[in-house]
This record gives sequence, structure tokens and C-alpha cells, in this order.
Amino acid sequence: MVDLTNEATIIKKLQRYQRLACMAATGCMRTTPTAALEAMLELTPLHLHVQQEATLAAIRLKTLNLWSKNSVPHTGIIDRIHSKIPILQAKYDRIPKQFVFDKKYKIQLNENSQPEGLSPNELRIFTDGSKTNEGVGSGAFSEDLNIHICTPLGTYNTVFQAECMGIIQAAIAIDARKVNDFPIRILTDSRAVLQALRCNVVNSGLIYECHQRLNEVCKNNNVTLQWIKGHSGSRGNDAADELARRGSALATIGPEPIIPIPFGNVCSLVRRHFTNQHAQLWKNLVDCRQARDALPEINSRLTKVLMRLNKPQIRIVTSAITGHGTFNKHLFTIGVTDSPLCRACMGEEETAAHVLLKCPEVATYRAKHLGTPGSLPEVACNIKGLLSFFGEISWLE
Repeated sequence: MVDLTNEATIIKKLQRYQRLACMAATGCMRTTPTAALEAMLELTPLHLHVQQEATLAAIRLKTLNLWSKNSVPHTGIIDRIHSKIPILQAKYDRIPKQFVFDKKYKIQLNENSQPEGLSPNELRIFTDGSKTNEGVGSGAFSEDLNIHICTPLGTYNTVFQAECMGIIQAAIAIDARKVNDFPIRILTDSRAVLQALRCNVVNSGLIYECHQRLNEVCKNNNVTLQWIKGHSGSRGNDAADELARRGSALATIGPEPIIPIPFGNVCSLVRRHFTNQHAQLWKNLVDCRQARDALPEINSRLTKVLMRLNKPQIRIVTSAITGHGTFNKHLFTIGVTDSPLCRACMGEEETAAHVLLKCPEVATYRAKHLGTPGSLPEVACNIKGLLSFFGEISWLE
């Protein structure tokens, strides 16, 4: 099925369905190219979208050990995405759903008013995670147990995973010190990790490992995990934060990723790959000359602005970017008028580019609303001015 989506006939059939949605969203002229509308609205062509969703489904099945490769051509989809994104060959942090009802530790999501308060028997350990431009790191700190751990995790993981690793490292340190018969309080500023540990259904391998490590510690100790507000002046939390930052700046030992990649990041990498494929298709397109001049690259910011416009406004912008509007040149091409000349100056063909950039008869309006644009991409970035400009050029209606 996936291989069929690369055939020209299938691509054209899928484009017809995509075109209906694009025309409904923009109210454009029937002659407007589908590829230009897809670029404006940042809609991945349907044949690429089908490949994207099939790839994600295959990855999910493989992660859950439900994927079997055989002689059927479409089962090679995993090999194809691995060849394009090698990091996807690494292990993912998604596991078959596990039900956890044997929690021996307690979780406190309300901040203790005195987390640094003195208690002769309770042992306190602070954990934290950090993500910077240099990488990801976790930290664990305890004056009571003389713990100063900073762990570099590389660049492929998340703050959530770093926070979870901090708790795992704390549990490992407690076990290594053979602590017995003590009340232990592990303090973290990650409410998300505590909520994940509190849940009885787990599909994250790292959370499941954290649960197991904590249960091991609980065999001989009374363990409580407590949320603490970050950067609140707590000396222990500040020390753990500093260790986590130090870990994020350290080079990792061995190949990355150090811990399994979060499944959300895997999905993001796949979607980004197909988004880039769409961008490459648009860049290499030989048709849609004016639309490619006005929109040389797919622009997410422009799309967000367009989607906030009403139907008449987005129709105007679409005609200006694609040239498929009530311009004499286009109307002449489709046989509606008998002359392509500009109705204002009668000196050149009336195209969107001529009206927006050159026509001397509308120079006053152009300067008022658009300034002195030198190119169509510059005009396309000024949607408010573009709408105001066409609002005064009544002869284009």
C-alpha cells in the first residue's frame, strides 16, 4: 500500500481530495494550483501523509514486538526510515502496557512547608534534571548520605527523562550505601514524573525501571517522594539543579543515546522528515512560477496568520500569492477578457507582481500600505498591508 503512494496516478487521485479541502479553506479560484495551496497552508501532500502515518504505525508495532518482516514489499518501510534517520535504530522508551499496583513508596504532590526542616531520622535526597543547548543531564544531592551525582545523558533525551533518571540514580545510591530501616524522602521539582509514577498504567520503560528501583529500596526503608517548588531558595534543590546542569555540559561516555529515546521524539523526527520532503518537493517544482516567487520556502508563520483570516481575506491573499485572481493577465489566459494589459497604467500585463511592485498608477496606495517592497516574498510577509492595499484598489474586485 505504501509503495503505491509513489505512483503518479495515485498521487493525482489523492491530490483531488486534498484540493477540495484547500479550496474550501481559501475560497480560491478553481484554476489555483493544488501544490501552491498546500505550500501556503502547510498541508503535507496526501501521499506523503499516508507514508508518514504508515511509518509511525510500523514503528509502534515494532516497538511493541508486534511487527514481523516478510516478503511483502510494504514491510520494508522500517528499513527505509532507518536508512534516512539512523538514530531511529536505537531503543525507544516505549514498552508494552504494564499495570503497577504494588507501589511500596508514597507520593506527595503538595509541597511541604518546611522541606529543609530538621528531623533526626529522616534522610533527604534532592534530584533534578536539566536540558541546555549542550545536552541533557540529571543530578542527585544529599548531605545526609553524601551523594553528589551528576550524569550526562547526551542530546536525544528530554527533561522529563532527566528528572526520572535523577530519582533512579538516587535509588541506586541508597542501595549502594546499604541504607536500612530509615525514613527516606526524595524531593524533586518535577510534578510530571511524580504523576507518572502515581499512575497504575505504565508504558514508559524508564518510569517502569524507576518504579522497580524504588520498590527495591522500600524493602528495607520507608520511602516518600515529594514535590518541591523549583528555584524556591531550597539549598538542596539548588545543589541538585547545579549538578544536573553540570551533567548536561559533560560529554557522554559511549555511543548515544545513553537511555532509550522518548517515543514522542521518535514521532517528531518522523514527522519532521516528511515535512522536509514536502519542502523539497515545493523547492524542486517546475510549475507554480509566481507562487514559488512569492513563497520560495514553506513558511509556518505565514500559515498561522492565514488561518486567522476570514474567507474573503484569505481569498485575496491567495490570489496575490498565486496570481490566480481577478488580474487581467490571468483572466485573459482563461478566456474571460480580451486584453492582458493593466487597467490602471495600460503599460504592462496586469499580473499580481505588476500591481504589487511596479504599477505607477497605484504607487500612492502601495507606498501607503506596503511601503516600498522590492520582492513578492516581502509583500507576502505583510498580510495586513496587503489586505489594506487591495481594499483601496476597487477595480480588481
